[in-house]
Amino acid sequence: MHQTVLKPYVWACARPRVEGRENLESLSGPAVFVANHASHLDTPLIPGALPRPLASRLAVGAAADYFFTSTMTGMSTALLFNAFPVQRSGTRRRGRSVALSLLDEGWNVLLYPEGTRSLDGSLGAFKSGAARLCLEAGVPALPVGLYGTHAVIPRGRRLPVRSRTRVCVRFGQPIAPEAGETSHGLRDRMRRRVNELAADWILAR
Repeated sequence: MHQTVLKPYVWACARPRVEGRENLESLSGPAVFVANHASHLDTPLIPGALPRPLASRLAVGAAADYFFTSTMTGMSTALLFNAFPVQRSGTRRRGRSVALSLLDEGWNVLLYPEGTRSLDGSLGAFKSGAARLCLEAGVPALPVGLYGTHAVIPRGRRLPVRSRTRVCVRFGQPIAPEAGETSHGLRDRMRRRVNELAADWILAR
Protein backbone atom coordinates (compact mmCIF):
# COMPACT_ATOMS: atom_id res chain seq x y z
CA MET A 1 0.00 0.00 0.00
CA HIS A 2 2.83 2.41 0.78
CA GLN A 3 4.41 2.13 -2.68
CA THR A 4 1.12 2.51 -4.53
CA VAL A 5 -0.71 5.05 -2.35
CA LEU A 6 1.65 7.09 -0.18
CA LYS A 7 4.82 7.28 -2.27
CA PRO A 8 3.29 9.14 -5.27
CA TYR A 9 1.74 11.70 -2.91
CA VAL A 10 4.92 12.17 -0.85
CA TRP A 11 7.10 12.49 -3.94
CA ALA A 12 4.74 15.09 -5.42
CA CYS A 13 4.84 17.13 -2.19
CA ALA A 14 8.54 16.86 -1.36
CA ARG A 15 10.33 16.15 -4.66
CA PRO A 16 13.14 14.55 -2.66
CA ARG A 17 16.69 13.85 -3.74
CA VAL A 18 17.96 10.43 -2.64
CA GLU A 19 21.66 9.76 -2.09
CA GLY A 20 23.73 6.85 -0.83
CA ARG A 21 21.71 3.92 -2.15
CA GLU A 22 25.03 2.28 -3.00
CA ASN A 23 25.69 2.01 0.75
CA LEU A 24 22.74 -0.37 1.05
CA GLU A 25 24.37 -2.94 -1.22
CA SER A 26 26.69 -4.15 1.53
CA LEU A 27 23.77 -5.24 3.73
CA SER A 28 23.70 -9.01 3.85
CA GLY A 29 20.98 -9.34 6.46
CA PRO A 30 18.58 -7.28 8.57
CA ALA A 31 19.62 -3.91 9.98
CA VAL A 32 18.32 -1.21 12.27
CA PHE A 33 17.79 1.97 10.26
CA VAL A 34 18.32 5.03 12.48
CA ALA A 35 17.31 8.51 11.33
CA ASN A 36 16.84 12.05 12.57
CA HIS A 37 13.21 13.00 13.05
CA ALA A 38 11.74 16.43 12.32
CA SER A 39 8.46 15.81 10.53
CA HIS A 40 5.56 13.46 9.88
CA LEU A 41 7.01 13.36 6.36
CA ASP A 42 9.99 11.30 7.55
CA THR A 43 8.23 7.97 7.97
CA PRO A 44 6.64 7.75 4.51
CA LEU A 45 9.76 9.26 2.92
CA ILE A 46 12.33 6.67 4.03
CA PRO A 47 10.56 3.52 2.74
CA GLY A 48 9.85 5.33 -0.51
CA ALA A 49 13.54 6.10 -0.94
CA LEU A 50 14.59 2.48 -0.36
CA PRO A 51 14.84 -0.16 -3.07
CA ARG A 52 11.61 -2.13 -3.12
CA PRO A 53 13.06 -5.38 -1.66
CA LEU A 54 14.30 -3.51 1.44
CA ALA A 55 11.18 -1.37 1.75
CA SER A 56 8.93 -4.43 1.62
CA ARG A 57 10.73 -5.86 4.68
CA LEU A 58 10.88 -2.66 6.75
CA ALA A 59 8.98 -2.30 10.04
CA VAL A 60 8.71 1.11 11.70
CA GLY A 61 8.80 1.75 15.44
CA ALA A 62 6.04 4.28 16.19
CA ALA A 63 5.29 6.07 19.45
CA ALA A 64 2.70 4.04 21.35
CA ASP A 65 1.34 7.12 23.14
CA TYR A 66 0.73 8.94 19.84
CA PHE A 67 -0.09 6.43 17.10
CA PHE A 68 -1.61 3.59 19.12
CA THR A 69 -3.94 5.41 21.51
CA SER A 70 -7.02 4.11 19.69
CA THR A 71 -7.76 0.93 17.79
CA MET A 72 -8.53 2.76 14.55
CA THR A 73 -5.39 4.92 14.62
CA GLY A 74 -3.23 1.97 15.59
CA MET A 75 -4.60 -0.23 12.83
CA SER A 76 -4.18 2.50 10.22
CA THR A 77 -0.59 3.19 11.30
CA ALA A 78 0.29 -0.50 11.31
CA LEU A 79 -1.28 -1.03 7.89
CA LEU A 80 0.32 1.95 6.16
CA PHE A 81 3.82 1.67 7.62
CA ASN A 82 4.22 -1.90 8.94
CA ALA A 83 4.45 -0.10 12.28
CA PHE A 84 4.73 -1.51 15.78
CA PRO A 85 4.30 0.44 19.07
CA VAL A 86 7.34 1.70 20.99
CA GLN A 87 7.02 3.10 24.50
CA ARG A 88 8.80 6.46 24.77
CA SER A 89 8.85 6.59 28.58
CA GLY A 90 9.19 4.04 31.35
CA THR A 91 10.20 0.54 30.31
CA ARG A 92 10.98 -0.08 26.64
CA ARG A 93 11.35 -3.80 27.03
CA ARG A 94 8.18 -4.61 25.10
CA GLY A 95 9.15 -2.47 22.11
CA ARG A 96 12.63 -3.99 22.00
CA SER A 97 11.11 -7.48 22.27
CA VAL A 98 8.95 -6.90 19.19
CA ALA A 99 11.89 -5.36 17.32
CA LEU A 100 14.15 -8.30 18.22
CA SER A 101 11.56 -10.74 16.95
CA LEU A 102 11.25 -8.82 13.69
CA LEU A 103 15.02 -8.79 13.18
CA ASP A 104 15.16 -12.52 13.93
CA GLU A 105 12.58 -13.05 11.20
CA GLY A 106 14.67 -11.11 8.67
CA TRP A 107 12.87 -7.76 8.84
CA ASN A 108 14.66 -4.41 8.87
CA VAL A 109 13.57 -2.01 11.60
CA LEU A 110 13.38 1.80 11.39
CA LEU A 111 13.77 3.73 14.65
CA TYR A 112 14.11 7.42 15.53
CA PRO A 113 16.60 7.52 18.44
CA GLU A 114 15.60 11.09 19.38
CA GLY A 115 12.26 9.67 20.52
CA THR A 116 10.25 12.61 19.19
CA ARG A 117 10.18 15.12 16.36
CA SER A 118 12.50 18.10 16.54
CA LEU A 119 10.86 21.46 17.21
CA ASP A 120 13.08 23.36 14.75
CA GLY A 121 14.66 20.70 12.55
CA SER A 122 17.90 20.48 14.54
CA LEU A 123 19.21 17.13 15.79
CA GLY A 124 18.44 16.28 19.40
CA ALA A 125 20.04 13.87 21.84
CA PHE A 126 19.85 10.16 21.02
CA LYS A 127 18.40 7.60 23.41
CA SER A 128 20.24 4.28 23.70
CA GLY A 129 17.42 1.90 22.73
CA ALA A 130 18.42 1.52 19.06
CA ALA A 131 22.05 0.91 20.02
CA ARG A 132 21.05 -1.72 22.60
CA LEU A 133 18.90 -3.40 19.97
CA CYS A 134 21.84 -3.63 17.55
CA LEU A 135 24.05 -5.09 20.25
CA GLU A 136 21.44 -7.62 21.38
CA ALA A 137 20.56 -8.72 17.85
CA GLY A 138 24.10 -8.55 16.50
CA VAL A 139 23.05 -6.46 13.51
CA PRO A 140 24.43 -3.21 12.07
CA ALA A 141 22.84 0.22 12.26
CA LEU A 142 22.15 1.92 8.94
CA PRO A 143 22.28 5.72 9.45
CA VAL A 144 19.83 7.89 7.53
CA GLY A 145 20.08 11.67 7.30
CA LEU A 146 16.99 13.68 6.40
CA TYR A 147 17.19 17.31 5.36
CA GLY A 148 14.33 19.73 4.66
CA THR A 149 11.39 17.68 5.90
CA HIS A 150 10.76 20.10 8.77
CA ALA A 151 10.08 22.87 6.24
CA VAL A 152 7.51 20.81 4.32
CA ILE A 153 5.50 19.49 7.28
CA PRO A 154 6.60 21.34 10.46
CA ARG A 155 5.80 19.95 13.87
CA GLY A 156 2.20 20.83 14.68
CA ARG A 157 1.07 20.46 11.06
CA ARG A 158 -0.44 17.39 9.43
CA LEU A 159 -0.45 18.60 5.82
CA PRO A 160 2.38 19.98 3.65
CA VAL A 161 3.05 23.71 3.40
CA ARG A 162 4.64 25.59 0.53
CA SER A 163 8.42 25.51 0.84
CA ARG A 164 11.40 26.05 -1.42
CA THR A 165 13.66 24.02 0.85
CA ARG A 166 15.18 21.04 -0.95
CA VAL A 167 14.32 17.74 0.70
CA CYS A 168 17.04 15.12 0.73
CA VAL A 169 17.37 11.54 2.03
CA ARG A 170 20.91 10.22 2.52
CA PHE A 171 21.80 6.65 3.39
CA GLY A 172 25.15 6.15 5.09
CA GLN A 173 27.38 3.11 5.36
CA PRO A 174 26.38 0.42 7.87
CA ILE A 175 27.75 0.87 11.39
CA ALA A 176 28.66 -2.51 12.88
CA PRO A 177 28.93 -2.89 16.65
CA GLU A 178 32.54 -3.27 17.77
CA ALA A 179 33.84 -5.90 20.18
CA GLY A 180 33.27 -4.76 23.75
CA GLU A 181 31.39 -1.62 22.68
CA THR A 182 28.79 -0.23 25.05
CA SER A 183 25.35 0.95 24.01
CA HIS A 184 26.39 4.51 24.82
CA GLY A 185 29.44 4.26 22.59
CA LEU A 186 27.45 2.87 19.67
CA ARG A 187 24.69 5.43 20.26
CA ASP A 188 27.22 8.26 20.01
CA ARG A 189 28.67 6.88 16.80
CA MET A 190 25.17 6.64 15.34
CA ARG A 191 24.37 10.22 16.25
CA ARG A 192 27.59 11.62 14.79
CA ARG A 193 27.00 9.88 11.49
CA VAL A 194 23.33 10.86 11.24
CA ASN A 195 24.31 14.45 12.02
CA GLU A 196 26.87 14.41 9.19
CA LEU A 197 24.35 12.97 6.74
CA ALA A 198 21.69 15.53 7.68
CA ALA A 199 24.00 18.54 7.32
CA ASP A 200 22.71 21.12 4.85
CA TRP A 201 26.17 22.09 3.59
CA ILE A 202 26.24 18.96 1.43
CA LEU A 203 23.49 20.48 -0.72
CA ALA A 204 25.74 23.36 -1.69
CA ARG A 205 28.40 21.22 -3.44
